[in-house]
Amino acid sequence: MTGQPREFGHPDEVLAFLDGIRQRNQAMVERYERFAEQAGGLSGEAFSSDGGVRVVVDENGQVATVDIADAALRHGGLLAGMILGAIREAQAARALKLAELGTELGGVPTVDLVREAIPEHVRDIVDQRPGRLW
Repeated sequence: MTGQPREFGHPDEVLAFLDGIRQRNQAMVERYERFAEQAGGLSGEAFSSDGGVRVVVDENGQVATVDIADAALRHGGLLAGMILGAIREAQAARALKLAELGTELGGVPTVDLVREAIPEHVRDIVDQRPGRLW
């Protein structure tokens, strides 16, 4: 709409206009329902650079799994950084999947906005992962 008041010459025009609004709203509700259904179980997964740490974040973006291989335990003081890095990557991967899903379902294209919000070094690592959805 242009911001100008709409003028109607006949009551049927008003009804048609309102019907158009109803149809657009219904389509929006249906897109939201599809998004909610598909995003409901969407998680993110990431590995440390050497593969010794695996992290999964659940549908709420919370850490659900941290697997640490025996070989990774030998990294000592570096292990905490490896775990935190994998957590950030898993959360970034999930955020990007959600943004892409929303765009696919006809929402506002938010992938670029989400990508900009992710720290560049994490984004670069996530971008290099095989099988990514975005």
